[in-house]
Amino acid sequence: MRAFFLTRLLFIHSLRVCAHGGIWNYSIAGIWQPGFFPYYPAEHQSSIQRHWADFRPIYDVSSPYLVCNNPGSGAEKYANVSPGGEIKAYYPGWPHDVGAIIVWMTYCGSQPDACFSFDGSGKNWFKIQEVGLENGTIRNGQWALKDLLASNYTWTTTIPTSLHSGAYLIRHEIIAIHVPFSPEFYPECAHLYVSGSGWERPGEEYLAAIPGVWKANDPSLNLTIYQEPTASKTEWLIPGPPVWRGSIV
Repeated sequence: MRAFFLTRLLFIHSLRVCAHGGIWNYSIAGIWQPGFFPYYPAEHQSSIQRHWADFRPIYDVSSPYLVCNNPGSGAEKYANVSPGGEIKAYYPGWPHDVGAIIVWMTYCGSQPDACFSFDGSGKNWFKIQEVGLENGTIRNGQWALKDLLASNYTWTTTIPTSLHSGAYLIRHEIIAIHVPFSPEFYPECAHLYVSGSGWERPGEEYLAAIPGVWKANDPSLNLTIYQEPTASKTEWLIPGPPVWRGSIV
């Protein structure tokens, strides 16, 4: 066990120096949930998070790994949460400060373990949160990733208060755009069971397929932040459908 923690510390150091990363742990409605550690044998782990191989980004917007990372398989358990519950995702570190964070969900089925047999394909995903460029310019403004760094690598999301009960995948996605004309995608998924008396699911206008929602030639992705006129622009459109927030209770 000591060797395991030493390995984690070494990877945290290398991540902050030269690599990227992903979610390692969650807090679901105040209950700690260990994530999947990608550099440790899977057979020794038990997590609500689907498996992912390493810190490298996904570049291909048509890749099946865009759903829940590579390989995006498995998850040994799920976490219970009520509508309105808070999800905190903890990253071990992050080196870049230009880019967006989007949180998605998709319905798996009525039974708590329904996500175990659901691959996430189809036009079923809906956003519950998105943060991109909040103010300032594309080159030097306040981005979601600056918020992530300022909050000690923690990202907080709230489950919509009117969301219908059932099993869901929750998908956190970082889109980093610091490399010219080469956006980097970092998705991770976890298994949830939403309880309570919620009554709503999002309509068709809020749903998207992953892969499929991002396009390689999208102006928001196919750009360089270091050259004008892009660098001085004060708007950056997050692609995809609008955020679904449910009814205001």
